Amino acid sequence: MTNTADRNPTVNALLGVLLVLLALLSWQLIGHMKTQQSLSQDLAELRHVRYGMLNADIWVNQVSEIVENQVRDLEIQGAKRESVRHALENILDTLLTAADEYVRLQNTTGDWWDRTTGRIKEGMRNTLMDIDTVKAGIPQYADRILLELDKPETRRQLSAFLVSLLSDITEETFGQVDDSVRQDIRERHGCAGSITECKALINDRLAHHQGRSRNLAGLALICALLMLLEVKHAGQAGNRAQWILLSGAAGLLLACGILTPMIEVEAQINQLSFTLMGEPVRFYNEVLYFQSKSILDVVSILTATREPDMVLVGVLLVTFSVAFPLLKLLASIAYAYDLRGLRHNAFIEFFALKSGKWSMADVMVIAILMAYIAFNGMINSQLNLISQGARRASVEVLTTNGTTLQLGFFMFLSFCLFSLLVSTLMETAISLDETSTQRE
Repeated sequence: MTNTADRNPTVNALLGVLLVLLALLSWQLIGHMKTQQSLSQDLAELRHVRYGMLNADIWVNQVSEIVENQVRDLEIQGAKRESVRHALENILDTLLTAADEYVRLQNTTGDWWDRTTGRIKEGMRNTLMDIDTVKAGIPQYADRILLELDKPETRRQLSAFLVSLLSDITEETFGQVDDSVRQDIRERHGCAGSITECKALINDRLAHHQGRSRNLAGLALICALLMLLEVKHAGQAGNRAQWILLSGAAGLLLACGILTPMIEVEAQINQLSFTLMGEPVRFYNEVLYFQSKSILDVVSILTATREPDMVLVGVLLVTFSVAFPLLKLLASIAYAYDLRGLRHNAFIEFFALKSGKWSMADVMVIAILMAYIAFNGMINSQLNLISQGARRASVEVLTTNGTTLQLGFFMFLSFCLFSLLVSTLMETAISLDETSTQRE
């Protein structure tokens, strides 16, 4: 290939500047996206359902508040007071009868000495206390209890007893939720306040990085597009340096695509509410499931299983979606420079011009789109089932499917399109150059 780099050094200089700018933008984009991924995972962990609806302590707190309100606002008047008095009278009558029978049984059982002393005790008890006389005062006892229930101090004591009883039952029935992960997240982010304040802090940081990532990705794509348009406009068919620079730009887009999350899967309950004893019980923003992964994250997970089939899938994924594109870039450089006549080497020619159909990069894009559609449909279906079941139980549930394609997907898609255009331009330019050489 005829070296025409000296004929238009301005174009090469401009392409070099754009490539350096693209490299800086890509480096910052990868950093922001990694931070964004970490923040998203931390926020999802703080909002996970295990710390909310599946945490017995949270239920105890909400139910305890309802119990305290109900006891504090308890009004025993009119027909309700008569009903409560009647119930208290029945309870007191039952208790006194049971106590009398128990004492009589104790006084008539045991050895001869116990029975003898028991008869004496029973005689004295019958003389000093008549059970029928005691029972005759049951209505007064019931009224006295009702008067005590009207006192604020008694109600506070009753509330404390019921709440303590509820807490004891919960501790005996349910295990404690491990909160160490959330504490680590709070320490890592320097959250000195409550969990709610920590969520707000992380959410603000996440929004900042999301905005920065979008801006950086847009600028990076503009730089890549300007490089492509500049080469097309310059018409430097034989300028090998330009193809090297374009190959470098493609490599940077590939790095952005494989090192950053491509898809984010999230299922969330925005609100669950129902009425208990006339008062609402509500839960907000509970995350049921969350995952945010890049291609390399998926490969790492697959290989970590050490299962032969999973490892094979991971190797194939790396081979066709990462290794092949990288080999294509290296082969493009060798093809452009025609080092030692490598342009006509079958291996170099294949990877430089024909490996696009084998690299599976475009297939990877379609696969991710299909996975997105599948996850979206599956999560929508499951959330609809939850909502339908909740409605039948008179529970209001608002759910959200947060499955989204991330910037990593669009950067990988941009790499596929950019690489395809570069290969097409290179093949056309080299073909024209060889034709021109043959004519000479």
